[in-house]
Amino acid sequence: MKTKPHILWLALLSLNFGILAGCSDDNDNDNNPVDPTPPVSDVGVDISEATTLSAQIEAVNIDDKTQASVDFYLSNANGVAVIGLDKLDSIATLGVGIAKLGQPQPLLPNKDAVADYNTKDQMAEGKEWISYINNEVAPGSGAGTKAATEWQASIETSCKLDCIENLGSGHYRYTFSKALNGYSQFEGLDTSYDANATTRIYLELLPSSDSDVTKKLINITYDFVPATGAVAKADEGRQLIDPQQSCYRCHTADLGDTEHRLLMHGGKRFNFEGCVMCHTTYSGDPETGNPIDMATLVHKIHQADYKIVGHGGSMHDYSGVNYPGEIADCQSCHISDAATQAAQYYIPGNNSCLSCHKDKISQAPNTWNGTAASLFHDRELFPNAWANSCAGCHPDSNNPKGASLIHDQLLQTRSSIKDLYGMSLSAVTLDTDSLTAAIDFNKLNTFPAQNNAIKALWLVVNGKPDELTRPANNGQHKLWDISKDSSATRGMLPSDQVSLSMDGSKLTATISDVNTADFGTPAAAVVKAKMIVCANHNTMTAVNCDSDEADTQVEVMSANALDLTGANASRAIVADESKCQACHDSEMQQRIVDAHTLAGSAATNANFAPGNDKCGSCHNPVSATALTDGSCNSCHNNDTVAYMGADIYHTAGADHIKSFRTANNTLNYREMVHSLHAGTRTVKGMGAPRDETTYPQSAANCQACHDAGQLDFAGLKKENSQLVATVGATADGQVTELSPTVATCAGCHSKVADWAGHAREFGGVVEDNASAGRIYKAGDETCYYCHAEGQAYGVIKLHKEASQK
Repeated sequence: MKTKPHILWLALLSLNFGILAGCSDDNDNDNNPVDPTPPVSDVGVDISEATTLSAQIEAVNIDDKTQASVDFYLSNANGVAVIGLDKLDSIATLGVGIAKLGQPQPLLPNKDAVADYNTKDQMAEGKEWISYINNEVAPGSGAGTKAATEWQASIETSCKLDCIENLGSGHYRYTFSKALNGYSQFEGLDTSYDANATTRIYLELLPSSDSDVTKKLINITYDFVPATGAVAKADEGRQLIDPQQSCYRCHTADLGDTEHRLLMHGGKRFNFEGCVMCHTTYSGDPETGNPIDMATLVHKIHQADYKIVGHGGSMHDYSGVNYPGEIADCQSCHISDAATQAAQYYIPGNNSCLSCHKDKISQAPNTWNGTAASLFHDRELFPNAWANSCAGCHPDSNNPKGASLIHDQLLQTRSSIKDLYGMSLSAVTLDTDSLTAAIDFNKLNTFPAQNNAIKALWLVVNGKPDELTRPANNGQHKLWDISKDSSATRGMLPSDQVSLSMDGSKLTATISDVNTADFGTPAAAVVKAKMIVCANHNTMTAVNCDSDEADTQVEVMSANALDLTGANASRAIVADESKCQACHDSEMQQRIVDAHTLAGSAATNANFAPGNDKCGSCHNPVSATALTDGSCNSCHNNDTVAYMGADIYHTAGADHIKSFRTANNTLNYREMVHSLHAGTRTVKGMGAPRDETTYPQSAANCQACHDAGQLDFAGLKKENSQLVATVGATADGQVTELSPTVATCAGCHSKVADWAGHAREFGGVVEDNASAGRIYKAGDETCYYCHAEGQAYGVIKLHKEASQK
C-alpha cells in the first residue's frame, strides 16, 4: 500500500532509469543483464550538516504475514532532502509504534470483571487505541500496597538503524523487527491484526543526544486503513482535543523552555496523538496499580490526586499541583468542535469515569468489583444520572450528550443565567453630592427587589488606584447594593441613601451623600454593575435565594463600563483578561470569594458588610468585576500595606507595615500577581495556609499575560513609590522604599540588593531605611528608555532570552 509519493524522489528515479537505458549496449544485454533495481541515489544535505529536521510518513505496507514497514521522507525545514541517516554510527532516538482503533481493553487486574460487563452491555462505547506492541510488567522497586502485574502498551525503540533501509534522496523505510502477530500476545487483551481498523503509525527521531530538540526532534503520526490503503478520513480517527486550544492555553508549546515544556520520557516525546497510543485504557503502573491511560493521567494530575512510580523506579507525585480553573468544567479542555471527535468525550469509559468520582468510590459497597459499570449502576450513588435512565451515562438519540449533560450543567447554568440577567450601563452622572446610574436589562423588566433570585446588584466604582494623592480612606473604591428598594436595610448605610426607580427594563439608582473628591479624577474612574443570582445547577434555572434549591451563585457583569462623566471608560489595560481566563476560566471571580471574605462571625459582619465605607467596600469579594479592569488594584495598590493594621478608617502610615510585607509579599496588585506566578512569595497570607502556585509556564514569559503594547511603562512613569518591609525586619514599621519600576521587578527578582546599584544609576530608588518618608519623585526613573517594550533591552526581549538559557 503506497500513498503520497514524493515528487522529487520520482523525478530522480526516472532520471536514473533514463541514464541506465541510454548507456546500455544492446549487444551486451545477454552477457551483462541490467539489474532491475537501480542503485540508490542520494541527493540532499547530509544529516551531520542539517540544522533542522522534519519528517513525513508517505507509505505503510502490511503484508499477508502482518509484517509492517513504514516509508518516510526526511528533510530540513526548507524541504531539502536529508541523507545519511542509515550511515550514522548510532542514533540517540528512533522509535516507531503501531496501534489499531478498537473497543476499550481492560486493565489486567480487572480484565474478567470488565469483560463480563462488556458482554452484557452493548450500549455506545468510544473506541480506543490498542497497540500491537505490548509488555506484561511486574512490580519493581518502589512497589506499594496495591502493586500488581500490569499490561503496558509500547513502541519499538531498540531496533533503530538495524531496521532502517535507505531508499534514496531522503527516503527511508523502517521495517518492524517482528510481524504484528509476532509480538507478545496476552489472554484477555485483543491485539489481533485488523486490516479494517483505522491504524496509527507513530515515529520519533532525534539523531544524537546533543541535538537541539527545538529543531531536530521529530514526533509525527499517520492514520490509515490497511484494507483500503487509504489515509483515514477525519471521522475514522480519534482526536478528542486540540492540544493548542486545550493543553497549551496554560502550558507552553515552547520546547526551548527546559523547565516548563511538556517533553516527556527522557526529553523525546511531546506529540499528544502519539502519547495516546501507549497511554491506553489497559496500561497500568505496576508499582502503584494506578491506570496510566491518558484520561486518568490528565484528570487526576489536575486534581492533585495522582502518583506513579514510572520507569526506573522513580516516584512521580502530583499532589502539589494546583489547577487554577474549574475542574468540573469539562469544556475547559474538551472544547466543542475543536477536534474532529471532540464530542466523543460524552461516551463513558471505565477509567475516565473513575478518574474523577473519588467521592463516590469512597461510598462504594463492599461488593464493588472495581469497574465503572459496577459503581455507576448503583442507583443510590448516582440518582441524577439514573433520572435519565441509561442515557444518564450512555448517549442515545434522546440524550446525545449522555453523562456530559450532567457534567455541563454548571456551565450551562451560568450561561443561561447570564443571558437572562444580562445588562449594560446607559448613563452615569456625578454631581456635587449624588451619583446617578442607569442600568438597562436585556430581558428583565421587573423591579430587582421583587425578584427573589437576585441576591445583590452592586454598583461598583473604582477610582484611579495610582493617583499620587489619593482620597482619604482609600475611598476611590466604593460599591452599593441597589437591588433592594429604598426602605431596605443596607448594613451600616442609611436606608435613605439609595433611591431606585424602574421604567420598563431600565433601573435608575441615585446615591446621595457622595463626596466627589472621594473618587479622584472622574474621567479615570471605572463604573460597572455586578449582579449575584441564585440558581440550581440541576434545573439550570434561577431560584429563590432562601430556598434549599439554591446550590450555586452566578455573577453577571454589565456588558460595558462607564466613567464618572458618563463616557465609555478608557483606563489603560495592561494585561489581557482573556489570557487570564485561559488558565483560570471565566469564573475566577467566584473562586476568590473565600480568599477575600474577612467576615468570619456575626460580630464582624457589620464592619465588613458590603457598602460599608469603613471596611466592606474593600473587604468583600463582590467588589471585583474583572481581573484586569482596575477593580482589583483599586484596593491592591501602592499603599495597601501601609493600611494593613491601621485603625478602622485606614489612616495610612509606614509604622503599620507588617514586618513580613517585603517586596515579594507586598499587596500591590501587579507585584502580587508576579510573585504568585513566579513562586517567589514567602508567606501563606492572612493567617491561613495557602498552597504554592504551580504555574505551568515560565514566569519570564511576559506574553503569557500581556499583549503587544501593554508594557510601554507609561503608567509606571507616573506612579508613586512603594513602601515595603525591609528584608529581615524584626518589627512593624521597619520599611524600605522602592520606586515603581524597581518594585515591579522585585516581584520576581526578589534579591533587590543584587541589582539595586543598576537601578539607582537610572533614577530608581532603593532606600533601605525609609522611616523618614518617601524621597522618590514620580517620573524620576528612566528605566523605560532601555527596558520598555520594543527598546534595545525591552522586558519581553530580555525575559525571552533568559527563559531559553
